Amino acid sequence: MKLQGGYLPRVPGRPSAAVRDIAVPERLVIPLNRHGLQYTPAINDGDAVSFGVPLAWAETAGGRVALPAPASGVVAITPAGKNSAPCMTLQVTDAQVKASGSKHTPERMDPQALRQALAAGGIWPLIRSSKTGGMPVLDGSETPARIMVSFVAAEPFRTCGNTVLAEARERVLAGLRVLPRLMTDSGILHLVLTDPTDAAFQAVRAQTAGDARVRIEQAPLRYPVEHPRVLCRALRRGDRTLKPDDVIWVLDVQAVQAIGACLAEGLPLHERVIAVGGPGLAAPGHVRARIGTPLASLLPPEAAAGNNLILRGGLFQGVPVEPAATAIDAHDDAFFVLSRLAEREFLGFVTPGFDRVSFLPIFGTALTGSADRHLTASLRGERRPCVACGLCEQVCPMALLPQMIHRYLYRDALDEAQSIGLDLCIGCGLCAYVCPSKIELRQQFADAQARLREERAHTAAAHREHQEQLEKREQQRKT
Repeated sequence: MKLQGGYLPRVPGRPSAAVRDIAVPERLVIPLNRHGLQYTPAINDGDAVSFGVPLAWAETAGGRVALPAPASGVVAITPAGKNSAPCMTLQVTDAQVKASGSKHTPERMDPQALRQALAAGGIWPLIRSSKTGGMPVLDGSETPARIMVSFVAAEPFRTCGNTVLAEARERVLAGLRVLPRLMTDSGILHLVLTDPTDAAFQAVRAQTAGDARVRIEQAPLRYPVEHPRVLCRALRRGDRTLKPDDVIWVLDVQAVQAIGACLAEGLPLHERVIAVGGPGLAAPGHVRARIGTPLASLLPPEAAAGNNLILRGGLFQGVPVEPAATAIDAHDDAFFVLSRLAEREFLGFVTPGFDRVSFLPIFGTALTGSADRHLTASLRGERRPCVACGLCEQVCPMALLPQMIHRYLYRDALDEAQSIGLDLCIGCGLCAYVCPSKIELRQQFADAQARLREERAHTAAAHREHQEQLEKREQQRKT
């Protein structure tokens, strides 16, 4: 599998492979609005609930998705405030995990029953569809021709496939056996990995050997190889049998593991394996935490201090969060801790740079291969105008011209920026990372895309209003 562009920086703070269990806290915080879904409580304030019982439901196209209780306890519902979203607080009375749903034999289930079981288990939102750009339609109106399972996580630092395999191999294998039931009769399951000699992946290959519907795809270890749109684009470029309207679904290994646990053991989505890494940590590692666990429970006290920047997600796409106001949700797989610059480096501009990294081979690390020991939240200088170096174009995985899009947006020429591919930007952030002028290209493009969506929504609303007026006049004329 070929990937256009991309980059893999050498960043310190890689988490150790071992997974440490986090004790279930006394209180779990569960937001009701998350990742585009708005959940409506299925229980009342003060109700006692058991593990796995639906706390809320989100209405989606073709059905509804559950928000299962990650533990047994008493629920307190906090409505939306002026500056806060609605959420539930679960006062835990029993942290025991036990089957709350039916155990299924996938070979005996029809595809629609499988979909409903995954929706009831809270797992359906973890699937990404090339047709919708997000969660697939639940009613079965879209059936994928291909499903891609990514074992790769190149962004520093997210939970990768071999870590999940080492912890829950049987659940992953059970999930992989289910996925072909959701595809078309001629569908193919693609397992995307980077190192086919790894022992964990060899075990998966042995279990799927002889299955004509399973293919192993070797991908380069370059960010953003794990991005669903990048994977779909690479597959379409390499497989000419795919038709333009063929639907592709993309899942990561944690989603597959959750599918296996849900169907084979009757367990809803209730926990996540999370990589906690970055140069701001003395002992980075992986943790397993119950959904709703406060972020502060995952971090050592020194990491949660004010001299660190904590990103929810990896280095490139992570967003700053405050530990006291953040809880683990069903999509979390990484928290990146980045030190804030405490003091300026004396004569840093003349050092050979044996402990710092650049996309350009201008430091000594180009020879030594060392990680960037000076990676902090600092910009390492002030922002400057675009110098047309072309580095952003080299790393762009979607073959865009970020420097040209930037110039159009700088002149507020939104239509011209759209004409050369603004809509195709996936927001990976590589262009901003390698930019020597420190231009916030990712944020600039995201803001412009938001403007385009608003304009389209306004145009569509105006068109609907016009059509309604025409229909109303036509009815009045007939009467």
